[in-house]
Amino acid sequence: MASQSNQSNKEMLRLSNEESNRFTKECIETALLVLMTEKNFNDISITDIVERAGVSRSAYYRNYSSKKDILNNYLNTIVETITDSLDLQKTHPTDFNFWLSVFTRVQTYADEFIILQKAGFDAIILSSINKTMTEHFESDSNNSFEKYQTLFWVGAFYNLLREWIISGMKESNEEMAEIGQKMSLNFS
Repeated sequence: MASQSNQSNKEMLRLSNEESNRFTKECIETALLVLMTEKNFNDISITDIVERAGVSRSAYYRNYSSKKDILNNYLNTIVETITDSLDLQKTHPTDFNFWLSVFTRVQTYADEFIILQKAGFDAIILSSINKTMTEHFESDSNNSFEKYQTLFWVGAFYNLLREWIISGMKESNEEMAEIGQKMSLNFS
């Protein structure tokens, strides 16, 4: 019985540590994004980040090796969150609801996108989307056509989203969903 209780305590401690680590990462990521609204990315120091985040330098280095590492992790999380929410197994790019879901999800991250885009991180954003989508659609066969087709759509998709966001999202999610659907029908 004592062994089972000890095991349960270890599991609770492990979960608590995971939650604490997740919170620390969130604080660091948020601190960097806020600092990027105030300073040029290259002028932001690790000291600036840890002071703003309220974490120690050791906590920073336990989780990240550089400022770009923070952005890569943050972007990968966003892209995975959006991709996972689309339920790509049940929807298709020719479906209006697929596009509506895309624009609705992306809109929630528009402010962060603008911060990153203004700081010149378009390539990092696109690279993160490319990585996530090629991994998501990777098939067992090494089919070059499928790989390049995915990259083709990611590029078109990214440019559509990028232009919509940086032009102030004047069109509604529904209008953009209609545009996305029409484009995908034209290339199907």
